[in-house]
Amino acid sequence: MSTLILGLALVATACGGAAGQAGSLTAAPTTPFTLFDGTTATLADYQGQPVVVNFWASWCPSCVAEMSAAFKPAQERLGNDVAFLGINIQDERDKALQLIDETGVQFDLAEDPDGRLYVDLKGLGMPFTVFIDSAGNIIHEHNGPLTEQQLVDLIEEHLLS
Repeated sequence: MSTLILGLALVATACGGAAGQAGSLTAAPTTPFTLFDGTTATLADYQGQPVVVNFWASWCPSCVAEMSAAFKPAQERLGNDVAFLGINIQDERDKALQLIDETGVQFDLAEDPDGRLYVDLKGLGMPFTVFIDSAGNIIHEHNGPLTEQQLVDLIEEHLLS
């Protein structure tokens, strides 16, 4: 059922959408995901450090552009202060790994093949980015692509202020 809901949300938004904002502090879900190195993790593993979680897929043109144009340089600028986690969603593993190689991103990368974490975070559209504070609370959500400056501004406003 969650796959159907996720599929409908992704089709309806066609790889884009408007910015959204979480109303009040909500704890990040504890849904497990698998890092590309094979280890299992949860968002709770990042407590103590703010984290930017970005859902992406090789089939989403906005996601592909955003990885190298926004997330890679933002991580290079702010990676000492904020963790970055890229979560590949409903994608072919080979295509995801190829995109990782092509973009050269160096932050934590994981898989959410059935979209469980995406649904638990109430994702709508792709790419979908969630800003989580060091206490593990969802501070802000953004639906749609970001430029490097937009991403840096959101990190500074919501996680580093």
